[in-house]
Amino acid sequence: MNNKKRQWRFVIGLIIVLVVVIFAILNIDPVTVNFGFTKVKLPLILLIIVTLLLGALVTVLLANNTNSKKKDDQKLSRSAKKELSNVKISDDNQIADALKDNQTKSKQN
Repeated sequence: MNNKKRQWRFVIGLIIVLVVVIFAILNIDPVTVNFGFTKVKLPLILLIIVTLLLGALVTVLLANNTNSKKKDDQKLSRSAKKELSNVKISDDNQIADALKDNQTKSKQN
């Protein structure tokens, strides 16, 4: 299931990239970009591609942060399950000891 989802994401990503590249190729006229402290004149195709790459970089950085959080949650979950198992074993041992003590007291009476 996960593999199909990954394949669909890849196909949709390729389609989006293709649309953006075609759009960029159709817009090759030079434009002026104002950065606040300076103005730069460059082809619109370059501006579109650089913006696309910066957006992809931000997406990758944010996606990795989300994935590491999920992994941390899974590790915590495994650790919590192990600790719960240890507590159950400890409780079972205490119950067994109490039953033994109770049985020895009943035999003595």
